Amino acid sequence: MPRLPNVDPHVALMAQIDKLTHSFPADLIANLAKQTGFCLREKKVKAPLFFWNLILGFGASMQKTLASLRKRYCIISAKELAPSSFFDRFTPSLIAFLSAVLQHLLSTMVRSELPRKILTQFKDVLIIDSTIVRLLDSLAAFFPGTGMPTGVKINTILSVATDNLYRMAIYAGKRAEIKVLKLGSWVKDHLLLFDMGYFQFRAFERIMQLGGHFITRLHENADPKIVSVNRSCRGNAIELVGKNLRDCLSSLKRGILDVMVEVKATRRSYRGKRTTAPLILRLVGILNEETGEYHMYLTDLLPEAFSVEQVAELYRGRWCVELLFKELKSRYALDVIRTSKPEIVRALIYCAMITLEISRRLFVGYRDAMSRAGKVITPDRWAGFFVENAGILLRKILRASNIEYSEELLLSLALRETIAPNPQKERLEDVWNA
Repeated sequence: MPRLPNVDPHVALMAQIDKLTHSFPADLIANLAKQTGFCLREKKVKAPLFFWNLILGFGASMQKTLASLRKRYCIISAKELAPSSFFDRFTPSLIAFLSAVLQHLLSTMVRSELPRKILTQFKDVLIIDSTIVRLLDSLAAFFPGTGMPTGVKINTILSVATDNLYRMAIYAGKRAEIKVLKLGSWVKDHLLLFDMGYFQFRAFERIMQLGGHFITRLHENADPKIVSVNRSCRGNAIELVGKNLRDCLSSLKRGILDVMVEVKATRRSYRGKRTTAPLILRLVGILNEETGEYHMYLTDLLPEAFSVEQVAELYRGRWCVELLFKELKSRYALDVIRTSKPEIVRALIYCAMITLEISRRLFVGYRDAMSRAGKVITPDRWAGFFVENAGILLRKILRASNIEYSEELLLSLALRETIAPNPQKERLEDVWNA
């Protein structure tokens, strides 16, 4: 067995920071700020410095208040900045700037070097899901929720090839998942995994027409008609062909179910009329011996290419997006947003998503480099490191980007924050002078 090379963790990390800042330089950030009207001319606020402070300040959970972000910006820029000058930056133009940044980062995603056997059969595996972020009730007019007064729905598509975001969009909490699924040519040669919130036969038909593939859980209300059996059962097995699934499900004892079923896809014509057309799909199920119930999935993957066990195992990988949501909320300050201004809500959501994308981009490169030495780096451990060392990473990124910031005045400016703004205010220690 060949000896594995020795990879220095610090060198590996700095290599990824260099790649990040070369592909996303300060000049590009400044140009995006000008194009979106966020920062037409630089005075006290410089777009690259403002951006990285925002991402590694709020986004990485280091500072969760705008006041703390202003203080940090003043420290790293060595400039005094009035609160109004900082807070007034949270406008629709900032949202447009952050959206442009995120779209640029998503469009320049780099695939992981780790071997993924499934990617020899598909261009990519995309996991589609949404999560809800609670908001203050006063924002109900802007972000009405379902089952709660207010909420923002963040619809994401996670790429297995890059271990990072593929797409992201923000909607009101009450918006149905199936209505935010915008299918197009991008699904060709991709395998899509999604939960029952996106369950719609017409959507499945559309994916197949576009040259894509899918796996989803079978909705509890679906009752497809069995038209053929892919896997015969030995012994005195009941006849399934021609029956509806729910009529024979309670009588099934076989451990593996693999059949072709017919469903009705509802189509809408250009005049608004609705018609239905038959659609043949594959239904697979694995019996849970403890509960006596089947875990059932619908797919278009052919039985000669993927066994029932492989289909179920692929769908189990959908849990990766749940771990991403957990990381997003617990690590990047997106558990509950406590502000009554819709512009700040949108801005901070974009901040958290950009922080996640930046973190994952560094993680993938670092993980791939360390894997050459036989070291395993997990997403959760990386996220903990990223948050705990956000201040150090901020300085390293600024230095690698050639963004000027002051080291000499860091302490003196920080010490100013220890001085009470209102010296005449009564304090507990005053009792000793009574």
